[in-house]
Amino acid sequence: MNYVLTQNSSKDPSNLVKNTSVHDVKIRVGKKPNIKEFKAHSFILSSKSNYFKKAFSEQWARKEEGFFISNQPNISPTVFEALINLIYSETISIGSNESLVDVLIVSDELELLEIYQQLEKHLLENESAWKFPKDFITLCQHELLTDLYQFAIKLVCRNPKLIVDSKEFINLEEQHLIQILKCDELMLEEIEIWEYLIEWGIENTDSISNDDFTEWTPMDFSELERTLHNCIPYIRFSQMPPEVFNELEFKSILPKDLVDDVLKYFSDPNSKPLLKNLPLRASAYLLDSKIINAKDVAVIASWIDKKKGIPYRTKDIPFKFELIYRASLERFNINKFHECCDNKGPTVVVIKVRKSGEIIGGYNPLDWRSDHEYQASDSFLFSLFSLTNGVIPILSRISSKNEAIIWCKNKGPCFGFQDLWIRSDSRFGKSKQKSYEKKIIDNESFNIAEYEVFQVIDKRFSFFKLIKEIYDFIETVEKRFRENVEKKFRGIVRKIIHSDLALLVFIIFKFFKFGVTLFNYVLLIILLGGVLVKDIIVSIYSFIKIVISIESGN
Repeated sequence: MNYVLTQNSSKDPSNLVKNTSVHDVKIRVGKKPNIKEFKAHSFILSSKSNYFKKAFSEQWARKEEGFFISNQPNISPTVFEALINLIYSETISIGSNESLVDVLIVSDELELLEIYQQLEKHLLENESAWKFPKDFITLCQHELLTDLYQFAIKLVCRNPKLIVDSKEFINLEEQHLIQILKCDELMLEEIEIWEYLIEWGIENTDSISNDDFTEWTPMDFSELERTLHNCIPYIRFSQMPPEVFNELEFKSILPKDLVDDVLKYFSDPNSKPLLKNLPLRASAYLLDSKIINAKDVAVIASWIDKKKGIPYRTKDIPFKFELIYRASLERFNINKFHECCDNKGPTVVVIKVRKSGEIIGGYNPLDWRSDHEYQASDSFLFSLFSLTNGVIPILSRISSKNEAIIWCKNKGPCFGFQDLWIRSDSRFGKSKQKSYEKKIIDNESFNIAEYEVFQVIDKRFSFFKLIKEIYDFIETVEKRFRENVEKKFRGIVRKIIHSDLALLVFIIFKFFKFGVTLFNYVLLIILLGGVLVKDIIVSIYSFIKIVISIESGN
């Protein structure tokens, strides 16, 4: 890869070359059998490097046949060639096996300060100039390059798979691994971090030769704990879902006080931790919320999909949670709730209770509308934090589906017969268990500090979703078309757009409730094709009638 770097010096290297007609330096680079000799000018090198200035001084100079001689056995010939080109031409060409970091380190060793500063600036401003995992491993051996090392740590934390999935990971020294574990921006779930740490620990414990830990002796586990002893405090076990921590492999190597501390936190998040209290790590999952985080979304998504056992990992969440209403931004206005949330499809409502900080909510698989009561078999209520259960989630599925969702234009979101209602003034809530399986909060009435509504968008492709999008598109086209056509033509336009296709889409929605099979797909395609042909003919005929009417002025 080629780079052009602007020299800060007022001296042009090409002019320096013109001023020195004869090369008077021979630099021998590399070790046998890979040694390469470079010819250069002492004047140019001395003007840019204190190292060469001293090396070519009368006190230190070594000459052979009139040439200054410099031996550099610890430098790669390809790296030095890139560096010498940069010195003379301000351009640098990097092969696939080298990087700018390699050239920077050599420029540091040879005291080429201006070039070092150039390269450092370029690397700090251009992430694409880095080669991972190579550059990170190289900088781990040159910790004095503090700014670049810290920047590399940040890049690793943003893209950890570049390191943890590489063969170099198991050879990483403990101190550098700890620097990664400390990072709040590490884009891995805590369970993944633990799994990678265990992998690193096993590979770095000499006494463990058997990969099957079911055959390990107590001594093997003890040796693994010794290897990981300094790393374990930086794993944020309390940020794992409780069910994940309870089933954690190798939990036996954790100190008892740490396990007790985590379990105490699960039951009472307000308890003062005895051990390190580390902040929540950042997540790659994009979420705009002041109440929940990506881990909470993973749990809710698992409930939506009726996933058994361990919840989704955040990287596997199949839904996008799009914020469509935040009460505090809209001054808790009920009309704004309906304006923002009605007819948006499946939604999740999340409520933060004032004073107690409890987090409760519900999932509505239908649309929010006005003045209706609807049944739904997939709706549920939940608690993500309660005074009774701590952060151990509570899931309460519908027990009386005819009372699942209450739509009322004078109230906010309402689930069941007061199982979870937001009143008309929107700052107060009620929760009295009746239509759903479990109670989600002890107090039947509570003040609301904040509540948010998220549109739940399934990121997985489905034919059903595609048909719905087509239907929505037809509705939009119809609306815009009618608004821009004279009133007397609206009847004809309605015939064009309100054809059997819209009816067929409705049939398809109903049809899919009876199961999706290959036969169903084939049958639907045949029906769709037939109706489309008919609609095209009718639409062309109707359009011609419109044109004729316009032309005739009728």
